[in-house]
Amino acid sequence: MTLTGVVVALSLEARGLTEKVADECILVKCSGIGAEPARLAAEALMKKGATALLTWGSAGGLMAGLSPGSLILPEKILLPDRTSFAVDATWHERLSVRLNNYFDIHTGPLLQSPAVLTSPSEKKDLYNQYGAVAVDMESAAVVGVALRARVPFVAIRAISDTVDMIVPASALAATDDLGRLCISGLLKGLARHPEELYPVFRLGRNFRAARRTLAAVLRLTGRRFLRPEPLSACGSPAQAG
Repeated sequence: MTLTGVVVALSLEARGLTEKVADECILVKCSGIGAEPARLAAEALMKKGATALLTWGSAGGLMAGLSPGSLILPEKILLPDRTSFAVDATWHERLSVRLNNYFDIHTGPLLQSPAVLTSPSEKKDLYNQYGAVAVDMESAAVVGVALRARVPFVAIRAISDTVDMIVPASALAATDDLGRLCISGLLKGLARHPEELYPVFRLGRNFRAARRTLAAVLRLTGRRFLRPEPLSACGSPAQAG
């Protein structure tokens, strides 16, 4: 039986996942933001018996035309030095076939970033350099663990900030590594920078759109498609709503 280890950076992203698929086939680890926490989380999942790894959560858009909630199923993970790692082809195809009728799936490269990208110019520059459709901070570290352990890996991401979007400094300063927001810190930041009020509102709205996409993916795929093995091996599929 495959035991899928799921690395999730933010506690809000993990909440819906653990509520819906926590069972004998799934291990979920909330890592916090960044490559090193993600690597440690993936290694911890492997020690607990995971036989496949998946990264789940939101991502930043680099390609024009992506909307909040756009679904990213990358075929490869790209490092800043242009090293690339392919995801598991069979698992990726199963997810793509199941979701194709419900989403406009983007399968272009997912680029690793060492930091949150806060400006449209940063995002456009990276797209021009690498041709990646989206960026995150965790998937490259997790695919590295998967490759060393010789287990399958895929990434499932939904866009929370598009290429034209400014990520406000007040929101970043008030958010911890698990994505938990300190309201008083946010209000203090907005008092100093009231021009960031709309970008903060937009960021929250777009993050909710990303979470809705992820919830729909989970509803449509269920436990059967969140692992790279024969579909009959671990319980019945979730029913599409």
